[in-house]
Amino acid sequence: MPSKETLEIEDAQRAIDAILSKGISAGNPFAVAIVDENGEIVLLIRQDGTSASDVLNAERKAYTASYIGRDTSIYRQQITHDGRTIADWSNNKITTLHGGLTIHRRSQVIGGIGVSGTGNEDEDEKLALAGAEALVGPETMLRLQNKDIRPALRPAKTIPLAVDIAPSQSKFKKITNLPGLSSQEGIAPDFVEVGGLFFTSGISGINLATGEIPEEPALQFKNAWGNLKTLVEAAGHSTDEIGLITNFIDNQDFRAHINPGWLELFPDANNRPARKTTSFPLPAGKGGVQLQAIGVAGEKRTSIEIQGLTHKDPLPNGVRMGSYVFSSVIVPWDLSTSEPVIGEDAQTDKCFENMRVFMEKAGGTVDDIALQWVYLNDFAYQPFMVDVYLEAWPLNSYQAARKTFRYPMSGQIQIQVIGNINETRSNHEIEGHGHHDPIPMGARIGNLYCSSGVSGVDPNSNDKLEPVEGIEGQAAHGLQNLVSLVESGKGIVDDIGLVTILVQDYADIPIIDKEWIKVFPNEATRPARQIMKMGVQRKNRVQYHMLGVI
Repeated sequence: MPSKETLEIEDAQRAIDAILSKGISAGNPFAVAIVDENGEIVLLIRQDGTSASDVLNAERKAYTASYIGRDTSIYRQQITHDGRTIADWSNNKITTLHGGLTIHRRSQVIGGIGVSGTGNEDEDEKLALAGAEALVGPETMLRLQNKDIRPALRPAKTIPLAVDIAPSQSKFKKITNLPGLSSQEGIAPDFVEVGGLFFTSGISGINLATGEIPEEPALQFKNAWGNLKTLVEAAGHSTDEIGLITNFIDNQDFRAHINPGWLELFPDANNRPARKTTSFPLPAGKGGVQLQAIGVAGEKRTSIEIQGLTHKDPLPNGVRMGSYVFSSVIVPWDLSTSEPVIGEDAQTDKCFENMRVFMEKAGGTVDDIALQWVYLNDFAYQPFMVDVYLEAWPLNSYQAARKTFRYPMSGQIQIQVIGNINETRSNHEIEGHGHHDPIPMGARIGNLYCSSGVSGVDPNSNDKLEPVEGIEGQAAHGLQNLVSLVESGKGIVDDIGLVTILVQDYADIPIIDKEWIKVFPNEATRPARQIMKMGVQRKNRVQYHMLGVI
């Protein structure tokens, strides 16, 4: 265990200076509190006119982030979902108000930042994040400038972006439904096959014979694995054609029940799909398990194993099926020791380096990655992650599509990728819709087309980054922007195989459904879809991600 660093007053002052600079346009006076690992005040400031309650709330936010070890916005989601209240902790210093961020250093909690008083909890959190980024900025900049420790990510040979790409061709598209499997019946199909790939919507643990979802997690998983097999075979395929399975679970209590059904369905240790497990609050009354699968019709799996990148669970590092590559979660382990490296910035470097090793083992390079999903524990290191992303995919060259999730976990970062080993690659944008980060809206490699996050931005407005107000406008503009992106990649709407919809509130789904039916009016050609209550915050109510085959 590395020695724990401490939060010095000079660090706290640097964070506060950054917060005051960013908050210069804030409409209301606010307070900032910086605490150490024990929740004790290191530095506290209040602007003139700040109320006593805001000073107290800034302290409580910082204390909670340090004491609980999670940002207060994440903590609120957790206890709300668990049906608990802060009273359960018998600690009146704890709060769930947004604006408290945990400070990490060398993979350990060393303190917390709290901001209160702007009049908007999300604005409080933005200011706190500016302070957290200022704390890590100097050390990450030194790491970026040290060429001796930078990971080698770029391939020796690069392929230029395609000047002319093939337009959509007439192709086979088929949907399959199992009666009673999905609560989305008529809205999204259970199974979609298009252009040689297939995609499922979320597969629950419902008992198809009784129409009931058992309470026991073990029985839910048993049913879900059986439902997956039944669905794939009903569509005329085999589970041997599945390349990637994602387990979506309601909470970590379900994780222990994943493997029995997995091993029964995939008994051969050398012939299993890639797999990722993601935990977030599933819709109430729908069970605590959903499985989502992607496969390649007519292809068999070849396992990809990286020595030193072993998993605790019985699954491969990834698989290759024809030209397609699917990874399981890629972690920041030192391949010589099979142990995680120490430090948030070091883990980011190592995770990207292991991603490169994985793709080379698959027979490709990082330039064969179409989609990268990044999970970060501490978002203060997100700017550093972006810099490492740009080392892998520099500006003015091909870049993978990307989504970054704020995801509480023991380490700093995990990565998952989908690729296509093919020499024809291109990037695509949506006119009038920008990105906060220097990433493309879409990445196409061969016939595989993947998007980054597409939001409800009005492309005809002056604001190209922020979505319009309200779920009605965001749902409509977001889907229209998705259509524009497909068309910019020479595709058509029917080329979309899977849409992942990220939401803040499941209550917004009926409004999203209305726009969904407008964009996909034909039930026989709609894409599969997965809805996740994660990955969007603040003003953003909904975000769309697309996988298509052109």
